[in-house]
Amino acid sequence: MLLLTSASDLLRIVTGTATDAIEVHASYVDLSGATVTPLRTNTRITTADTVTVVDSPAASTQRNVKGLYITNTSAGTNCRVEVLHTDGANSIELMGFTLLPGENMTFSEEGRWTHRDKSGAEYPPAGLGAYNGRTIPFMKTGTAADTVGYWYCTAKDGGFPGAWAPGTPGINGRVTDGTQAADFGCVPISNPGTGANFITELVLASNINHSHLFFDCLWVNSGIVVTTTTLQAISSPTLPARDVNGSSAGEGCMIAMLTTTANTNSAAIANATVTYTNSQGVSGRTARLLGIAGSQITISPVIGTITWFNLDAGDTGVQSIEGITLGTSLVAGAVSLMICRDVATIGTAVANVTAQKILGTPGVRLYNGTCLLHCYLASSTTASFINGELSIMER
Repeated sequence: MLLLTSASDLLRIVTGTATDAIEVHASYVDLSGATVTPLRTNTRITTADTVTVVDSPAASTQRNVKGLYITNTSAGTNCRVEVLHTDGANSIELMGFTLLPGENMTFSEEGRWTHRDKSGAEYPPAGLGAYNGRTIPFMKTGTAADTVGYWYCTAKDGGFPGAWAPGTPGINGRVTDGTQAADFGCVPISNPGTGANFITELVLASNINHSHLFFDCLWVNSGIVVTTTTLQAISSPTLPARDVNGSSAGEGCMIAMLTTTANTNSAAIANATVTYTNSQGVSGRTARLLGIAGSQITISPVIGTITWFNLDAGDTGVQSIEGITLGTSLVAGAVSLMICRDVATIGTAVANVTAQKILGTPGVRLYNGTCLLHCYLASSTTASFINGELSIMER
């Protein structure tokens, strides 16, 4: 049981993420002298907020919370939910769970907390004493990069995993899901049976030293006409709930252009732009390139060349893309746009000697459906062999 015994006592819910709804039912009784009064409240929370779900009792009344039922009814957003008891001076966390869509946490009259999945099955004990860890090997045999200082993506190369490709979703593109056949070839990360996945360690070696980036591709398109230099309109769909906050707002997401068939432009291009809506929902923003190696389209990009765009000042993410203007023809070949979330970087400093990077506890969250790909900032154009492993912990 949970007791509210003063006019300052409250029971509150803290939600870490805005969702379609966190629904809360509370059943409780008031005792005033010999009078017992049964009561209940229903509360619906749609924002990241601290919300009172059981008010203070009246003077000379004790309120006993018999049951608390909290359900994440959203279609695709995970949410951290914490239950607080406050006496007006001290606010104490009683319990907290990360609820996936459809999941439920309950408090019973016996004082027991439970966490159930969307099918109603109760989770087994979890936490630091119940980690389920695994390592995922990574090995790629890449072809030659374009030029020193430009980015090269190994997604199209053989090794482990095998090659990944955008497919042919068309100009409006498709969202990705690394557990589905269309995205096989990304680093294979199974959705967790319980809890959530975190990447905790990278170990990587390369015969040529580069700076490496692992990123989650949330959206990708095809069908851009490489000879059209005016605006090509795009209507990208709602992103999967895999930004840095586990939402579809695109916080922490970037824009990239991937060469999927070699282009033949005879000079570097820095006047391409992408029109987008930022993670705050502000439309009409423009992502640009800069006339410097690594931040422009290189001369005749080879397959695998990846170019990252710079967001407008103050923006910290991308929610959707509305169009691309190449500015200058790429002459031939094919390119795809991507919306990506940076996951982890690592540098390889000594050829053929592994470098290690440990990501602080609990690590970097990998949301369900993560489509994890790899690229590197080339320090040499020599074809590179890269191998290592990623440590994934489920908690």
